[in-house]
Amino acid sequence: MRRWLLHLVLAGTCLAETPLQLVVMDPLALQLSCTCVKGTGHRRYDLLAKQMEKQLGREVQLTFDESLALALQRTNGEADLVIGKDAVVRADAVKAGLKLQDVAALTDPRGETKLRGVFLVRQDSKAKTPADLAGQKVAIGPVEDAESNAGAKAMLKAAWRELGSMDAAALALSDGEVDAAVVSEFMPVLLEGCGKLDKGSTRTIGTTEGVPFIRLFANEGIDKAKLAQALESVASNPDLLTALESKNGFVIEDNDAWPDWRGEGRRGVVSSLPDKLPDPLPKLWSAPLTGPPMAGAAISGDFVIVPDKSEDGKTDVFRCLSLKDGHERWQLAYDAPDDLEYTNAPRATPVIHAGLVYLQGALGHLHCVDLTSGHIVWWRHVFADFKAERLNWGASVSPLVIDDKLIIAPGAKDASLVALNRKTGETVWQTPGHAAAYSAFIHAKDQIIGYDAASIGGWDVQTGKRLWDHVPPDGSDFNVTTPVMQGDQLLLATENNGARLHRFDAQNRLVPEPTMKNVDLAPDTCTPTIAASRVFATPYGELFCLELATMKTLWRQQNDMFHDHCNIVTDGRHVLLWTANGDLILLDAAADKFQPISQQRPFLDKHPDSLAHPAFAGDLILLRSSKEIACFRLTP
Repeated sequence: MRRWLLHLVLAGTCLAETPLQLVVMDPLALQLSCTCVKGTGHRRYDLLAKQMEKQLGREVQLTFDESLALALQRTNGEADLVIGKDAVVRADAVKAGLKLQDVAALTDPRGETKLRGVFLVRQDSKAKTPADLAGQKVAIGPVEDAESNAGAKAMLKAAWRELGSMDAAALALSDGEVDAAVVSEFMPVLLEGCGKLDKGSTRTIGTTEGVPFIRLFANEGIDKAKLAQALESVASNPDLLTALESKNGFVIEDNDAWPDWRGEGRRGVVSSLPDKLPDPLPKLWSAPLTGPPMAGAAISGDFVIVPDKSEDGKTDVFRCLSLKDGHERWQLAYDAPDDLEYTNAPRATPVIHAGLVYLQGALGHLHCVDLTSGHIVWWRHVFADFKAERLNWGASVSPLVIDDKLIIAPGAKDASLVALNRKTGETVWQTPGHAAAYSAFIHAKDQIIGYDAASIGGWDVQTGKRLWDHVPPDGSDFNVTTPVMQGDQLLLATENNGARLHRFDAQNRLVPEPTMKNVDLAPDTCTPTIAASRVFATPYGELFCLELATMKTLWRQQNDMFHDHCNIVTDGRHVLLWTANGDLILLDAAADKFQPISQQRPFLDKHPDSLAHPAFAGDLILLRSSKEIACFRLTP
């Protein structure tokens, strides 16, 4: 996109405080975009600045540039606020030595905050999906354009041609220099509108996984709470929403949130991991627990929700602790005495959403409570209410929140999958099908995706209609691991059918034949994690590292510490493993062999026996042992 070097000072009442310097790097800002297409690339940040002046009582000065370094030259090195593409702003801030904190995300016209890359090919290309481009010449943007660069590399192995911009990648495709190009999903219409691509000369054959798009950052001296309040006011101004080409305005970021199974989006991704763990990890606090460590905690703000069981095994106990010091804020306890295999303690990670927390007990009790007070809003019984047979290992699936629906899986013949109103608990729809499995569902491809006892399938969010199903060819599985979306493909890994990548057809139905497969990586409970275009998981005493594009084994490490369950997270550069025996291991995701950067045992227990997933908040990690939950700092 063309660059405008514009410094705009908004005229207004002379206020006592020094003006706020707002640097705009959004490629869809009016001053930075091609303006040939109506409704795209016309964002009016001057109107946002006026709104912020009213809310903050402080003058706002705007500087537009695609480069933070060039913008700082014109502001004498001052930047109180920066708004632009997440990866670009972060990279430029590091180069400039500017410390910024993430405050909010701007929603797009669909209400989304993530950006995908699209695979473009010429109309006469034989390629129908990204997988068809394996080994061909594909032009991509620079590293900071993650949706084009890393997102594409994670999906296949090709002859990559990394160019200085995505515009250049599209031109290389147009000139016949490459077979395909990967650009931001908003770009094709602009490239055609501005005449850089002939209309109808290209088509899209797939997308990469979404990455954070437009974010607003503030320096450390800004009052984040006051700024957040000003940004939230945008949502109630329809004219300003239109001017910003945004459906819902800004979504305030909660960087201390771990609200669900495997964190935000159930992806096993944390914002940042250190290059090395301090040894020993600084322990900030611990709180005693009475039940076995089966389920992980959830975090929002200062609230930590921990599933527990009474010492006599008769009562489910959900504790709300303070993230600051571990003191108990409230608890929910109810009778749940029936026996189950592998204890009757809760297995499901709590789910926190919009001030409510959803608590699933192993025997079927499901409670919705107020996060701050613990007051019960409503409760249901997953098995009894839908006349479902209780599973041998109990209810293990964390409910899935999609808008105002709460998706649960009773596994009854006429209520295999059910949507509840998440605010009232009333049934919205129920759909017939098979018995339930033990795997968490995900929301992807505009549908609910997950396992039942017999198959994996997709369901319509609004009606519950079964859209497709796939029965694995090599025998049934217990279906414990969570499906993982990577771009346009779905990664599945189970104990009888191994690891395989599947694509979707034009109707968003799973194509039964996998594009790639690895029969050796066959975990029974460990959900795979993707980092640096690799797949990490542990089946039966081995840690595997696969190349995602080909699913070939790059290396494998046999060790008794990987024999039982293992939880794995990543920040994209590192991989952090927490084993059932209490080993915490930090790896370089791109290393060519198993070579831990750091390895230690935070608990003194010889065998913590912890199946609970770690929870994260900034540089804090919460771990469970057989006796306690403890908060450690990952940095010195």
